[in-house]
Amino acid sequence: MRRPPRAAVPVGALVLALALTGCSGQPPGQSAAAQARTFPSGTTMHAIQQRGEVVVGVKYDQPSFGLLNPLTGKPEGFDIEIARLVAEDLTGSPHNVRYVETVTSNREAFIEQGKVDLVIASYVVNEKRKKKVSFAGPYYDTGIAVLARRDDRSIRDAHDLDGRPVCVAQGSHSAEVLPKVVPGVRLVEFSSYSYCAQALKDRRVDATVTSESILIGLEQQNPDELRVVPGYLEAEQTAIGFAKGDRELHAYLSGLLKEAVRDGRWGAAYRATVGKVTGQRPKPPEITL
Repeated sequence: MRRPPRAAVPVGALVLALALTGCSGQPPGQSAAAQARTFPSGTTMHAIQQRGEVVVGVKYDQPSFGLLNPLTGKPEGFDIEIARLVAEDLTGSPHNVRYVETVTSNREAFIEQGKVDLVIASYVVNEKRKKKVSFAGPYYDTGIAVLARRDDRSIRDAHDLDGRPVCVAQGSHSAEVLPKVVPGVRLVEFSSYSYCAQALKDRRVDATVTSESILIGLEQQNPDELRVVPGYLEAEQTAIGFAKGDRELHAYLSGLLKEAVRDGRWGAAYRATVGKVTGQRPKPPEITL
């Protein structure tokens, strides 16, 4: 069900509300810090606080970023840590998140239909998507890369994919970029990259192309069979998606991400997830969106 239109709130009023302290009426279980932060009625932040949880679209099949743990039944990864960060800041607890599985092809639809407040699902920013939704971030810098079989050394870069079957996700940015870089490529589309990885292992395709952030996780799951080919076809930014034109939510999320970079929460989330696989300590992204 589509949410009713939000009341327009001047930016000045939002800033004033952020500064208010000592207000009551928050849902039970919130920390004192969360209760002190209030937002004008009609804003998405206020609605989330009144509900007591944030609804976030995430991936369930991307190791290190958004993966449903079969033992615990709970999602985990870097994207999940960013969702928990938002929940803790708004509601006082990182556990106040309702996760909704969101695949590449339905991210915009879930936002437009009001099924989720946010999408934090390896969501790469591009001009086509910006026509439908708004973004805050980026919270991760990445790039379009190639995943190949470890025993296939004939693929050294994207140009070696000419004439070959290559798997991409339906509706992905990679599906648009790859044919421009390699006009002779034969695209094979699946609903998720877990299917692409299986097709690659089964030799139904010769490679998979998408954001390196996704491919890192697939290589992690299949270290003896798959490898990420060095180099990018195109640099990318991963950001938080939400309803188009929600200026108050944009201002809030951008401020929160900048604060998380400054105080070390971003670094801690990275080290606990992606960093365990890459062993890298990258420079945090500049929050420019």
